[in-house]
Amino acid sequence: MVKYTFRIFTFFFLLSFLNIQAQNLQVYASTDTTDYAVGDYIHYRVEMRYGKDVNIYFPPVKDSVKVLEFIKEEQPIKQETESETTEIRDFIFSRYDSAGVTIPPLPIQYTVGSDPTRGVIETNPVTISVHTLQVDPTKDIQDVKAPVKVPLNWFWIILFGVVGLVLVIAAILAYQYYKKKKDGTLPQKIIITVPPYKIALKELQVLEDKKLWQQGEVKEYHSEVTGIIRKYFEKRFSFRAMEMTSAEIMDQLKHKKESQEVFDVTRGFLDNADMVKFAKFQPMPSVNDEMMKQAYDIVLKTKPLEVEEDKTEVVNAE
Repeated sequence: MVKYTFRIFTFFFLLSFLNIQAQNLQVYASTDTTDYAVGDYIHYRVEMRYGKDVNIYFPPVKDSVKVLEFIKEEQPIKQETESETTEIRDFIFSRYDSAGVTIPPLPIQYTVGSDPTRGVIETNPVTISVHTLQVDPTKDIQDVKAPVKVPLNWFWIILFGVVGLVLVIAAILAYQYYKKKKDGTLPQKIIITVPPYKIALKELQVLEDKKLWQQGEVKEYHSEVTGIIRKYFEKRFSFRAMEMTSAEIMDQLKHKKESQEVFDVTRGFLDNADMVKFAKFQPMPSVNDEMMKQAYDIVLKTKPLEVEEDKTEVVNAE
Protein backbone atom coordinates (compact mmCIF):
# COMPACT_ATOMS: atom_id res chain seq x y z
CA MET A 1 0.00 0.00 0.00
CA VAL A 2 2.80 2.40 0.88
CA LYS A 3 4.61 1.50 -2.32
CA TYR A 4 1.48 2.17 -4.38
CA THR A 5 0.90 5.49 -2.66
CA PHE A 6 4.54 6.57 -3.37
CA ARG A 7 4.12 5.80 -7.08
CA ILE A 8 0.96 7.92 -7.29
CA PHE A 9 2.72 10.81 -5.49
CA THR A 10 5.72 10.60 -7.85
CA PHE A 11 3.43 10.61 -10.93
CA PHE A 12 1.57 13.75 -9.85
CA PHE A 13 4.85 15.49 -8.88
CA LEU A 14 6.34 14.91 -12.35
CA LEU A 15 3.11 16.03 -14.01
CA SER A 16 3.12 19.22 -11.95
CA PHE A 17 6.79 19.85 -12.84
CA LEU A 18 6.07 19.45 -16.57
CA ASN A 19 3.18 21.88 -16.38
CA ILE A 20 5.43 24.45 -14.69
CA GLN A 21 8.02 23.98 -17.42
CA ALA A 22 5.40 24.31 -20.14
CA GLN A 23 4.03 27.47 -18.57
CA ASN A 24 7.57 28.95 -18.33
CA LEU A 25 8.31 28.53 -22.09
CA GLN A 26 6.06 28.72 -25.15
CA VAL A 27 7.27 28.73 -28.78
CA TYR A 28 5.43 29.24 -32.05
CA ALA A 29 6.69 29.29 -35.65
CA SER A 30 4.92 30.87 -38.63
CA THR A 31 5.39 32.38 -42.10
CA ASP A 32 3.78 35.50 -43.53
CA THR A 33 1.78 33.35 -45.98
CA THR A 34 1.61 29.74 -47.12
CA ASP A 35 1.66 30.38 -50.86
CA TYR A 36 4.80 31.63 -52.66
CA ALA A 37 6.05 31.96 -56.21
CA VAL A 38 9.48 30.63 -57.10
CA GLY A 39 12.13 33.11 -55.94
CA ASP A 40 9.86 34.98 -53.51
CA TYR A 41 11.19 35.93 -50.09
CA ILE A 42 9.80 33.59 -47.42
CA HIS A 43 9.55 35.39 -44.07
CA TYR A 44 9.84 32.80 -41.31
CA ARG A 45 9.24 33.87 -37.70
CA VAL A 46 9.81 32.14 -34.36
CA GLU A 47 8.07 33.73 -31.37
CA MET A 48 9.06 32.69 -27.84
CA ARG A 49 7.53 33.60 -24.49
CA TYR A 50 9.32 32.58 -21.33
CA GLY A 51 9.65 33.50 -17.68
CA LYS A 52 12.41 35.57 -16.13
CA ASP A 53 14.18 32.49 -14.83
CA VAL A 54 14.42 30.79 -18.26
CA ASN A 55 17.60 30.95 -20.40
CA ILE A 56 17.22 30.30 -24.13
CA TYR A 57 19.81 28.62 -26.40
CA PHE A 58 18.57 29.25 -29.92
CA PRO A 59 19.78 26.85 -32.65
CA PRO A 60 21.57 27.99 -35.85
CA VAL A 61 18.61 28.26 -38.22
CA LYS A 62 20.77 28.53 -41.32
CA ASP A 63 22.08 25.01 -40.70
CA SER A 64 18.79 23.61 -39.35
CA VAL A 65 16.47 24.45 -42.27
CA LYS A 66 17.78 22.56 -45.28
CA VAL A 67 14.60 22.60 -47.40
CA LEU A 68 14.96 26.33 -48.20
CA GLU A 69 17.75 28.67 -49.32
CA PHE A 70 18.86 30.89 -46.44
CA ILE A 71 18.99 34.63 -47.29
CA LYS A 72 19.46 36.55 -44.03
CA GLU A 73 18.62 36.81 -40.34
CA GLU A 74 17.06 39.97 -38.90
CA GLN A 75 17.98 41.49 -35.55
CA PRO A 76 16.11 39.78 -32.68
CA ILE A 77 13.31 41.74 -31.02
CA LYS A 78 12.75 41.49 -27.25
CA GLN A 79 9.85 42.82 -25.21
CA GLU A 80 10.05 42.39 -21.44
CA THR A 81 7.51 42.72 -18.65
CA GLU A 82 7.96 42.14 -14.92
CA SER A 83 7.19 38.44 -15.23
CA GLU A 84 7.70 37.46 -18.86
CA THR A 85 9.92 38.03 -21.92
CA THR A 86 8.67 37.87 -25.50
CA GLU A 87 11.42 37.26 -28.06
CA ILE A 88 10.90 37.30 -31.84
CA ARG A 89 13.37 35.87 -34.33
CA ASP A 90 12.81 36.66 -38.04
CA PHE A 91 14.52 34.91 -40.95
CA ILE A 92 14.30 35.26 -44.72
CA PHE A 93 14.49 32.23 -47.00
CA SER A 94 13.72 31.53 -50.63
CA ARG A 95 13.20 28.56 -52.93
CA TYR A 96 13.94 28.29 -56.64
CA ASP A 97 11.83 25.30 -57.65
CA SER A 98 8.19 24.47 -57.09
CA ALA A 99 7.16 22.04 -54.36
CA GLY A 100 5.19 21.64 -51.20
CA VAL A 101 7.64 22.25 -48.35
CA THR A 102 7.44 21.64 -44.64
CA ILE A 103 9.79 23.62 -42.47
CA PRO A 104 10.72 21.11 -39.75
CA PRO A 105 10.42 21.80 -36.01
CA LEU A 106 13.36 23.68 -34.53
CA PRO A 107 14.75 22.22 -31.29
CA ILE A 108 15.27 25.06 -28.80
CA GLN A 109 17.32 24.28 -25.70
CA TYR A 110 16.75 26.05 -22.39
CA THR A 111 17.61 26.00 -18.71
CA VAL A 112 15.54 27.11 -15.73
CA GLY A 113 17.04 29.16 -12.92
CA SER A 114 20.40 27.92 -11.65
CA ASP A 115 19.74 24.36 -12.80
CA PRO A 116 22.36 23.58 -15.52
CA THR A 117 20.25 20.78 -16.97
CA ARG A 118 19.10 21.67 -20.45
CA GLY A 119 15.63 20.91 -21.67
CA VAL A 120 14.43 20.94 -25.28
CA ILE A 121 11.22 22.33 -26.71
CA GLU A 122 10.40 22.20 -30.42
CA THR A 123 8.56 24.67 -32.64
CA ASN A 124 5.60 23.56 -34.64
CA PRO A 125 6.26 22.50 -38.27
CA VAL A 126 5.17 24.98 -40.94
CA THR A 127 4.00 23.82 -44.37
CA ILE A 128 4.11 26.13 -47.39
CA SER A 129 3.62 25.81 -51.14
CA VAL A 130 6.07 27.16 -53.73
CA HIS A 131 4.81 27.32 -57.31
CA THR A 132 5.95 28.63 -60.69
CA LEU A 133 4.25 31.47 -62.53
CA GLN A 134 1.27 30.49 -64.59
CA VAL A 135 2.00 30.82 -68.32
CA ASP A 136 -0.65 30.98 -71.01
CA PRO A 137 0.92 29.29 -74.09
CA THR A 138 -1.70 30.85 -76.38
CA LYS A 139 -0.47 34.43 -75.71
CA ASP A 140 2.62 36.24 -76.97
CA ILE A 141 5.68 36.60 -74.77
CA GLN A 142 5.60 39.90 -72.89
CA ASP A 143 7.73 41.69 -70.33
CA VAL A 144 7.03 40.98 -66.69
CA LYS A 145 5.81 44.56 -66.39
CA ALA A 146 4.60 46.95 -69.04
CA PRO A 147 6.96 49.77 -70.02
CA VAL A 148 6.66 52.77 -67.73
CA LYS A 149 6.02 56.11 -69.37
CA VAL A 150 8.20 58.82 -67.86
CA PRO A 151 6.46 62.23 -67.86
CA LEU A 152 8.29 65.05 -69.63
CA ASN A 153 10.19 67.42 -67.37
CA TRP A 154 10.51 70.71 -69.22
CA PHE A 155 13.12 72.07 -66.80
CA TRP A 156 15.61 69.35 -67.69
CA ILE A 157 14.73 69.53 -71.39
CA ILE A 158 15.42 73.27 -71.47
CA LEU A 159 18.57 72.88 -69.34
CA PHE A 160 20.03 70.17 -71.59
CA GLY A 161 19.07 72.24 -74.65
CA VAL A 162 20.90 75.32 -73.33
CA VAL A 163 23.97 73.28 -72.36
CA GLY A 164 24.01 71.64 -75.79
CA LEU A 165 23.72 75.03 -77.53
CA VAL A 166 26.59 76.45 -75.44
CA LEU A 167 28.78 73.45 -76.31
CA VAL A 168 28.02 73.85 -80.02
CA ILE A 169 28.86 77.59 -79.93
CA ALA A 170 32.06 76.89 -77.98
CA ALA A 171 33.07 74.24 -80.52
CA ILE A 172 32.46 76.67 -83.42
CA LEU A 173 34.47 79.45 -81.76
CA ALA A 174 37.30 77.04 -80.93
CA TYR A 175 37.40 75.86 -84.55
CA GLN A 176 37.44 79.45 -85.86
CA TYR A 177 40.23 80.37 -83.44
CA TYR A 178 42.28 77.34 -84.48
CA LYS A 179 41.76 78.12 -88.15
CA LYS A 180 42.75 81.79 -87.77
CA LYS A 181 45.80 80.85 -85.71
CA LYS A 182 46.84 78.36 -88.34
CA ASP A 183 46.34 80.89 -91.14
CA GLY A 184 48.04 83.70 -89.18
CA THR A 185 44.95 85.91 -89.29
CA LEU A 186 44.31 86.23 -85.55
CA PRO A 187 43.66 89.82 -84.39
CA GLN A 188 46.63 91.29 -82.56
CA LYS A 189 47.03 93.78 -79.77
CA ILE A 190 49.98 95.95 -78.86
CA ILE A 191 51.37 95.93 -75.32
CA ILE A 192 53.63 98.85 -74.41
CA THR A 193 55.86 98.33 -71.38
CA VAL A 194 56.99 101.62 -69.83
CA PRO A 195 60.12 101.59 -67.59
CA PRO A 196 59.35 102.07 -63.85
CA TYR A 197 61.29 105.35 -63.58
CA LYS A 198 59.22 106.94 -66.38
CA ILE A 199 56.00 105.91 -64.65
CA ALA A 200 57.23 107.36 -61.34
CA LEU A 201 58.32 110.68 -62.92
CA LYS A 202 54.98 111.01 -64.69
CA GLU A 203 53.04 110.36 -61.45
CA LEU A 204 55.17 112.89 -59.53
CA GLN A 205 54.42 115.51 -62.18
CA VAL A 206 50.69 114.83 -61.90
CA LEU A 207 50.87 115.04 -58.08
CA GLU A 208 52.82 118.30 -58.23
CA ASP A 209 50.18 119.81 -60.52
CA LYS A 210 47.40 118.89 -58.06
CA LYS A 211 48.92 121.25 -55.43
CA LEU A 212 47.53 119.26 -52.53
CA TRP A 213 49.58 120.69 -49.69
CA GLN A 214 48.98 124.23 -50.95
CA GLN A 215 45.24 123.52 -50.45
CA GLY A 216 45.72 122.29 -46.89
CA GLU A 217 45.73 118.58 -47.74
CA VAL A 218 49.18 117.99 -46.30
CA LYS A 219 48.64 114.43 -45.04
CA GLU A 220 47.18 113.32 -48.41
CA TYR A 221 50.12 114.92 -50.21
CA HIS A 222 52.72 113.08 -48.11
CA SER A 223 50.81 109.81 -48.43
CA GLU A 224 50.67 110.08 -52.25
CA VAL A 225 54.27 111.14 -52.76
CA THR A 226 55.60 108.26 -50.63
CA GLY A 227 53.18 105.88 -52.35
CA ILE A 228 54.67 106.79 -55.74
CA ILE A 229 58.19 106.08 -54.46
CA ARG A 230 57.11 102.82 -52.80
CA LYS A 231 55.59 101.58 -56.09
CA TYR A 232 58.75 102.63 -57.90
CA PHE A 233 60.89 100.62 -55.46
CA GLU A 234 58.68 97.54 -56.05
CA LYS A 235 59.14 97.70 -59.84
CA ARG A 236 62.78 98.82 -59.78
CA PHE A 237 64.18 96.53 -57.06
CA SER A 238 61.57 93.72 -56.96
CA PHE A 239 60.52 93.73 -53.31
CA ARG A 240 57.06 94.36 -51.80
CA ALA A 241 57.61 97.94 -50.69
CA MET A 242 53.88 98.80 -50.57
CA GLU A 243 53.39 96.28 -47.73
CA MET A 244 56.55 97.14 -45.77
CA THR A 245 57.29 99.64 -43.03
CA SER A 246 59.83 102.38 -43.66
CA ALA A 247 62.42 100.49 -41.62
CA GLU A 248 61.88 97.33 -43.67
CA ILE A 249 62.27 99.29 -46.91
CA MET A 250 65.55 100.77 -45.71
CA ASP A 251 66.75 97.29 -44.76
CA GLN A 252 66.13 96.18 -48.36
CA LEU A 253 67.75 99.23 -49.93
CA LYS A 254 71.00 98.87 -48.01
CA HIS A 255 71.66 95.70 -50.05
CA LYS A 256 71.05 97.46 -53.39
CA LYS A 257 74.14 99.01 -54.99
CA GLU A 258 72.07 101.45 -57.08
CA SER A 259 70.41 102.98 -53.99
CA GLN A 260 73.52 103.82 -51.97
CA GLU A 261 73.80 107.36 -53.37
CA VAL A 262 70.32 108.27 -52.10
CA PHE A 263 70.21 106.00 -49.05
CA ASP A 264 70.29 108.80 -46.46
CA VAL A 265 67.97 111.01 -48.50
CA THR A 266 65.45 108.17 -48.70
CA ARG A 267 65.59 107.60 -44.95
CA GLY A 268 64.80 111.25 -44.25
CA PHE A 269 62.13 111.28 -46.95
CA LEU A 270 60.28 108.29 -45.42
CA ASP A 271 60.73 109.52 -41.84
CA ASN A 272 59.21 112.93 -42.66
CA ALA A 273 56.22 111.27 -44.32
CA ASP A 274 55.69 108.91 -41.35
CA MET A 275 55.70 111.87 -38.92
CA VAL A 276 53.03 113.64 -40.98
CA LYS A 277 50.88 110.55 -41.48
CA PHE A 278 51.11 108.99 -38.03
CA ALA A 279 52.31 111.67 -35.60
CA LYS A 280 50.16 114.51 -37.01
CA PHE A 281 53.29 116.59 -37.61
CA GLN A 282 52.63 119.87 -39.47
CA PRO A 283 55.68 120.54 -41.66
CA MET A 284 56.78 123.92 -42.95
CA PRO A 285 55.97 124.71 -46.63
CA SER A 286 59.66 124.37 -47.40
CA VAL A 287 59.57 120.75 -46.12
CA ASN A 288 56.68 119.98 -48.47
CA ASP A 289 58.63 121.39 -51.41
CA GLU A 290 61.70 119.46 -50.34
CA MET A 291 59.71 116.19 -50.27
CA MET A 292 58.90 116.56 -53.98
CA LYS A 293 62.50 117.42 -54.84
CA GLN A 294 63.74 114.39 -52.87
CA ALA A 295 61.25 112.13 -54.65
CA TYR A 296 62.51 113.27 -58.07
CA ASP A 297 66.10 112.86 -56.85
CA ILE A 298 65.49 109.31 -55.60
CA VAL A 299 64.00 108.24 -58.96
CA LEU A 300 66.57 109.93 -61.18
CA LYS A 301 69.58 108.69 -59.21
CA THR A 302 68.41 105.07 -59.01
CA LYS A 303 67.21 104.61 -62.58
CA PRO A 304 69.28 102.26 -64.79
CA LEU A 305 72.50 103.71 -66.19
CA GLU A 306 71.39 102.71 -69.67
CA VAL A 307 68.23 104.62 -70.44
CA GLU A 308 65.38 102.18 -70.94
CA GLU A 309 62.99 102.83 -73.78
CA ASP A 310 59.37 101.85 -73.93
CA LYS A 311 59.02 98.26 -75.13
CA THR A 312 56.34 97.43 -77.67
CA GLU A 313 55.13 93.84 -77.89
CA VAL A 314 52.59 92.50 -80.37
CA VAL A 315 50.61 89.48 -79.17
CA ASN A 316 47.60 87.57 -80.43
CA ALA A 317 44.35 88.82 -78.92
CA GLU A 318 42.82 85.90 -76.99
